[in-house]
Amino acid sequence: MKPSDLKWSFRGVTVCETGIYIPFNMALLKDILIWRAYYRAEKKTPVVNQQPVRPVACHPRIVQPHYLLWGAMRQAGLKAMGPEATADLHVYFKDQTYLNEKEGAPAGLNRDCNDISKSKVASVFEDVFGYSLDVDPRTSTPPFVCKSEINGRHDGYITTENCEPKEGWVYQKLIQTETPDGTVLDVRAVMVFGNIPLVYLKERPVNARFFNLNTRCRLADTHDYLSAEEQMLISQFCQKMRLDWGGLDILRDTQDGKIYIVDVNKTDMGPPLALPLEDKLRSTRILGQALREAVDFHYPPALETT
Repeated sequence: MKPSDLKWSFRGVTVCETGIYIPFNMALLKDILIWRAYYRAEKKTPVVNQQPVRPVACHPRIVQPHYLLWGAMRQAGLKAMGPEATADLHVYFKDQTYLNEKEGAPAGLNRDCNDISKSKVASVFEDVFGYSLDVDPRTSTPPFVCKSEINGRHDGYITTENCEPKEGWVYQKLIQTETPDGTVLDVRAVMVFGNIPLVYLKERPVNARFFNLNTRCRLADTHDYLSAEEQMLISQFCQKMRLDWGGLDILRDTQDGKIYIVDVNKTDMGPPLALPLEDKLRSTRILGQALREAVDFHYPPALETT
């Protein structure tokens, strides 16, 4: 991690782009050790894609190893370089909810994905799927969920009373995702140009449903958890969001059987810490192969001239 990514103090660390603060504790130390084990193993793993290496200009700076895209790019044979690099492939990777239009910027991954706020996600979701995630906090029957518009805050909570809407907050249906084991289940679908090469199944205690603290994570085949029609609609959703690469948090309601896309993350960290190391490495190989095929199709390498 570069110093520009994180601001360290004797009490904790702040993610500069989002302002999220993480205090030092045993859980953070454990996470760092797990991440370092993955990083070292990934660096030693042979690259799955044997095509010629393609340079990638990363904006505003090089994608760092704590992000899922780093491992996928490495396995894809895509060499991450700074924004000043000469390259025919570009990736836009900034950890913020809202971005200004990048008029005149070269075409590339996620260039036009400028709004991943919770209200934008819910609006596009309803437009594509035909049913709503949002509720009116003044008139809807509680309980329902309150959470910030801003990506990555993990500040959601359940309210059992009606209330007046607050600026910067959204109010949504409480999706029932409890498992027989007493956990809640999130499906993290990794998107590569509208396709879903894999999903991560993330579980945590019911009373920690909004926390970024998974007690169990599994790597799974997409078709085992999402139907062909659902995958088609998810692809349409990503097209409307202008999302080329990123992670979708998808919840399946155990009562009505429907899926709900509740979050879009175009700068997702990963692979998930709770995922076994072998599956961490396997997932980056799968994603790397899918990513290389996708970028070579959508952004063919420039032909060398002699």
